[in-house]
Amino acid sequence: MKERHRISRRTVAYRVCVILCTALAPAIGIAQVPPVQPSVAPITWRPCTPDLVSERWIDVLGARLECGSMLATPDDDVTGKVRFTVGLVRFKAGQSEQREGAIFFNFGGPGANPLDFLPPTAYLWASRSIDHSLDGDKRRLADRFDLVAVIPRGLRGGTRFACGPYPEFLAGYDPAVSLADWNWVGFVRTARAYAGTCGEHPLHPQVGTLQHVVDMEHARRALNEPVMHFVGTSYGSWVGAFYASMYPQYSGRIVLDSVMNYAGTFEQQVTDFPAERQALFARNALRPALARPGVYGIGSDPRVAMSRFRDMPYRALWAWPLAINTPHQLAAALTLADWIRADMEISSDRLMARLRNHVFSPDTGANDAIKEAAAGLASRLDQVVDPTLDGLVDHSVYIAVVCGDTPWRNDLKTWRALANRIGANYPAAGGGSVIMGLICAHWPSAPRWRPMLTELAKAPPLLMIQSEFDPVTPLTGAMKAFDASPNAYIVLARDAEVHGLFGQSATPCVERAAGRFLLTGERPASHLSSCDYVTPPVRREVREVSDAPTESDVREELRRLYRYI
Repeated sequence: MKERHRISRRTVAYRVCVILCTALAPAIGIAQVPPVQPSVAPITWRPCTPDLVSERWIDVLGARLECGSMLATPDDDVTGKVRFTVGLVRFKAGQSEQREGAIFFNFGGPGANPLDFLPPTAYLWASRSIDHSLDGDKRRLADRFDLVAVIPRGLRGGTRFACGPYPEFLAGYDPAVSLADWNWVGFVRTARAYAGTCGEHPLHPQVGTLQHVVDMEHARRALNEPVMHFVGTSYGSWVGAFYASMYPQYSGRIVLDSVMNYAGTFEQQVTDFPAERQALFARNALRPALARPGVYGIGSDPRVAMSRFRDMPYRALWAWPLAINTPHQLAAALTLADWIRADMEISSDRLMARLRNHVFSPDTGANDAIKEAAAGLASRLDQVVDPTLDGLVDHSVYIAVVCGDTPWRNDLKTWRALANRIGANYPAAGGGSVIMGLICAHWPSAPRWRPMLTELAKAPPLLMIQSEFDPVTPLTGAMKAFDASPNAYIVLARDAEVHGLFGQSATPCVERAAGRFLLTGERPASHLSSCDYVTPPVRREVREVSDAPTESDVREELRRLYRYI
């Protein structure tokens, strides 16, 4: 076992004070003081290289795209300090003579890397027509502002942080499905061991929202920007609210897109997810399928349909719940589950062969869609879940932030009860919430300092934009954050399900409000406004010889990226 860092009595007392003061401050009015800001170290800029950014974006964006690094400063209470670097990425203003400043971004996660997100976002903004009624302001922003992102600690572009290998037991099994006592013992033991491997890395206390916000402030000062203009998506909304609470005097125009409930804790986000996910499944998959029993073949009784869902063989329940989002996928899943039940050893290849000649529905269009959905589900059967989410979210950094930022209950009975509740009431959610809870319950360090949201009253107003049916950051959580944010504005896209809304829609109230706010500070007429969601039009595009990506290419890439955060 590795030797633990020795911690002074002063540091212990400080940590106890931080935890107690953070908990009691709203009730007793104790002021919270952010950590002392370190002196500014310079940022070193250089051309981006293919190990950091896709060669396509290097070629297309040219000299305006730069990558950077700066030396990070460890927390004062960490002994045996290690020097490490934090990365940055920048797309320089297109009209340097009209440059007005910088806009910072955080694209979510935690663990999403702006090296993946900033280039397509910058290209989409910079390639818009300045005369476009909705997107003209995006072009003006790209012309007049540098688009900058500080890479969160531990990610590619800076010094890396990594836990040990993600355990196959946690990746391959589901605690809401495998409910036997001996399985539960295995989940607890494996989660505890994995949390321990994270704690063995010397950077594990240095990876969190607090440190990322300090790095953002460091970068703002190093770039000599008077204020922090900011766009935060998903977890990025947590970052933006954290920054505005911690540095209200330096906050500029801040847009929060697809808003997390940053008034709560990460545990609340995780434990709220199963009910939210089940409700979305019912809206998008179950009810549409029940409304057309002759087309989808699952009947019209929701109790019978959900009984069939819960009774799917373990192999299907481990692999499919989060992948079933349409009536076609639901009809396909229930049919394939019957085939698996009849032959528990059936392979994905045999399922694929059988479904090719099967008639799923008398409706030709529905039959084709169900067959396509069935092929997708069959290909997922028995695949081990990739905790890196196709490499788009770094699982180690994700765990370090989610487990380390806010408190988690270590009462294992609570997590066992959640597993039982998901299995009985929310089977479309899967048991990922329980696994996260078990890892975080054994996290080896105390929660970090966190600013009070009442400090937002000292900052300029925030602008929030939100899809009504966002599957990742639900409206209920966004409204809790809105209610906790003094003088905030929120613009809602009615009937939208888009995660990462700004720039991914043609919704007038959203695109105009966010673009105009970032450009001029102009606010919506009311604190809460909405309009119907409008899908971006399908364009007939001709590829140029330069192989520059089309608008459709870039939107599809961003949709793919935002699916995972």
